[in-house]
Formats: sequence, C-alpha cells, structure tokens
Amino acid sequence: MAEFMLKLDIEILKFAVVTLALFILYKYHRIFEITLPPSLLRKGAVVTLVLWLSFLADVVNDVYPTEFTKILDDIIISFALILGTYYLVDYMRKVRVRIVPSRVFNGGDPTLARGTHIVTDTDVSNVLKLIRGKKAIALTRNPESFKEIGVPYLWLSKVPSENAIDPLRLPAILHKLIENADKDTVVIVEGLEYLVLENGFNSVMKFLTTLKDNLLVKGATLVVIVDPRALEPSQMAVLRREFSELRPEMVNKQKA
Repeated sequence: MAEFMLKLDIEILKFAVVTLALFILYKYHRIFEITLPPSLLRKGAVVTLVLWLSFLADVVNDVYPTEFTKILDDIIISFALILGTYYLVDYMRKVRVRIVPSRVFNGGDPTLARGTHIVTDTDVSNVLKLIRGKKAIALTRNPESFKEIGVPYLWLSKVPSENAIDPLRLPAILHKLIENADKDTVVIVEGLEYLVLENGFNSVMKFLTTLKDNLLVKGATLVVIVDPRALEPSQMAVLRREFSELRPEMVNKQKA
C-alpha cells in the first residue's frame, strides 16, 4: 500500500509540475513570440497539451487501473512525439532560407572602407556602387531591388513567402546574417524604420550593435540605410555615435 501511495504521489507531483510549466508558458507567451513565430508557438502548445494529457492518464491509471489506462499514456506520448516531429520538420522546410553571399559588381576596388556605416541616401543602387567587388547580403523591406540583381536577401514581412522573416524575430535575423557573413561580405540593412515600428528603437539598437560587433569580429562590413525624416533627432544622434556616416558627397560621387 505504501509503495502504491508513493507511486501515486510521484505521478501527481509530475502532473502538477507540468501543469505549472504550462501555466508559466501561457502567462509569458509574449516573450517567446519575440524569438519564435506565432504559428510554431501554437503548434508547440498543442504538442505540450497532448503531453500534459499523458501525465493525466498516468494519474488516472494509478487511481482507476484498467487494461486500457495502463497503455493510454504510452499511446498519447507516441502521438505527441509523432505530431511534434511532423510540425518541426514542416517548419524547418518552410523557413529554410538561402542567403549565401553573392558578388554584386565585378572589377575595381571597393570604395567602401571595411567597418560599420550608416548612409542617408535611400537609393539602394547608389549604395551598391560603393561595394564593387564585394559580396552582399541584404535585410530589406523592399526585396525587389535586390532580387533583380541577384543579391540574396531576407525580406522583413509577416506574410509567409520566399525568404520572408518576421520583423519581430530579431534573434533569428541576427543569427542568419552573422552565420552567412565573412570578411568579404557587406551586410546591408534597409528597412530600419519598419524594424523600429515593430520592435521599438531601443530593441533595434541592441540588435544593430550586436550585429555590428559580430561582423567586426569576422572582418565583415555593415551598411545601415536610414531615412533621417523617419526617426527622431535623438535617435539619429544615437546612430551617428555608434556608426560612421557616409557623407552625401561620397555617395554622390558614385552617381557620376
């Protein structure tokens, strides 16, 4: 009898711990939405709920044991594992984004010095002329200008599409950009205003400074395209302190 009660107590304790974990996940789900897409979170919640049912089945089996309840928890766990594996494989297939750096312009030495820069000329073609002979990856709100000339990109969009990534997933964006950069790569961030709109300026600055530090370690170059009219003067001042600004005359020289 004592052994039975001990086993029942353990099963109830496990069930209580899992229930508490589910409550915490639900209460703080907004935090996880920063790094994970909502669709994956919903599917993860379904799998977790199914696992929770398996712990409940364990408790029921200890209180009202039958031939069916003895195997019910194993059936539920197996179903949860199969469902979770399917969701994960499906997610990885959909989010696989190839952004291998490609050479933008052949010939000539790159005009742009290695390092981290901001540029207030929002004409992407002018920025690309500064990086002749270098490779490029773009983070952009307007992918067509990069797609036309074969520059790999991540599209800041909440709509599932080719190379699209949710602007709220800053850690995932950071990882993809850093992972694919090397000493001959220029990472172009175009769409800063949209990132600020979705995440807030402070979060975006933390993202940019982390990106900057990691790219500098790799010897890569970062160019942030920004429209000063879309930001507060104090925000532009912060950007200018953190990044060297490409003067208009330097960019204009490439138009001639």
